[in-house]
Amino acid sequence: MFFFEANPQDLPINKIENIICYNQLNYKQNDFVILKKNITNQLKLKKSSQNFPAYKDLNRTEDDERKITDIVTTIGTLGKINLLLYHEKRLRKLGEELRYSVHPFKFIGFIFSNPTLKGYMKEVFNDYFKRVNFVKDFAKTMNHFYSKNLIKIYIDDFSNEVNVPIHKINPYIDKKDWEGLLKMLIRN
Repeated sequence: MFFFEANPQDLPINKIENIICYNQLNYKQNDFVILKKNITNQLKLKKSSQNFPAYKDLNRTEDDERKITDIVTTIGTLGKINLLLYHEKRLRKLGEELRYSVHPFKFIGFIFSNPTLKGYMKEVFNDYFKRVNFVKDFAKTMNHFYSKNLIKIYIDDFSNEVNVPIHKINPYIDKKDWEGLLKMLIRN
């Protein structure tokens, strides 16, 4: 018999019956059986109570795409002073309009599936000021959706949209390394 540490919510339900979770305490054999039953019941409850829309059904309208294009193009083509003096309020307003209405994967999926916008993201990341501000706002949104368990369920579809293998995306999601995720998407 082998042991490993795991969070019950990270385990697929169909594997639970054959797994004994061990959390570095000495349990009697009967305790393991009770633990397995409790974990299985919790996961079944969670799974049945959450019906998430398919990735393709997540909101991203043509108007949203126009706003995303405006944000990335403006930040990617203009200098810091110009952005601060003439565009900051407008860009922040557009970002706030998109923040919770467009899933962050749909937001960056649109950017990184468009070669022109992807090129502008390279420019954003080459400038410390632009990168820090973009990542700060993006991380805020990712953390919000992550806390609601709305990130990992869409990794497969997001991977297909940006044409990047899942095994390259997962480590950044697991570590909640949002800046690293964006850098990796720029490189691919």
